[in-house]
Amino acid sequence: MKKTIVIIGAGPGVGFAVAERFGKEGYNVVLLARNVEKLNMLKDDLLKKGIQAASFQADILDREHLTRSLQEVINYYGAIDVLEFSPTPTWESIRTARNIDVANEQHHLDYQVLAAIAAVQAVLPQMLERKDGSILFTTASSAQHPINLTASFGVAAGALLNYARLLNMDLKEDNIYAGIVSIGALVVNENTPGESKGDFPEGMPTITAAEVAEAHWRLYKQRDVAEIIIS
Repeated sequence: MKKTIVIIGAGPGVGFAVAERFGKEGYNVVLLARNVEKLNMLKDDLLKKGIQAASFQADILDREHLTRSLQEVINYYGAIDVLEFSPTPTWESIRTARNIDVANEQHHLDYQVLAAIAAVQAVLPQMLERKDGSILFTTASSAQHPINLTASFGVAAGALLNYARLLNMDLKEDNIYAGIVSIGALVVNENTPGESKGDFPEGMPTITAAEVAEAHWRLYKQRDVAEIIIS
């Protein structure tokens, strides 16, 4: 039976690259995000590449909606074998440390950490029953090495990193893997080389989305470490 990977926060960068990498290995690919129109464009691109793909709407800030969407995927495919969590907040929501307020940081915690917990709780019971499964996260290396430019993101990223580490420690006895890829460079999409790099400093190192996807594949297959920083 074909295995199924679900990508939460799927977009044209890392999410699509992870979908393509696993899809080329024969996995069913399920894309979850809020914008159905954009999701369907990504799904169609995968189908053209011969990858079995589907899209389900899910708003990660609505945890009940996210849980329902994941249950719909389980009902349709029978199981979720791999969960990959990689939503990216808007640049406008990111603040330096002195400008963080409660509402802003709550947004980032909701977006990164609490949404991740909700997603894991939706898929974990079945994984525990099967004694098999993998949970993958994507964040930035500011989780390990904070920088003030992205402070409000970094606070939540650090919490997500520790959640991934703890899941790895807790679940390995049940043959469930949890791992996280931290990106120490600006991700560029090789398919859209002219896209904006936002307000990041000139000369910042770059990495392709395909390289990030390959790091996820290595973690997933090798299962020997809980985290990796790539740049």
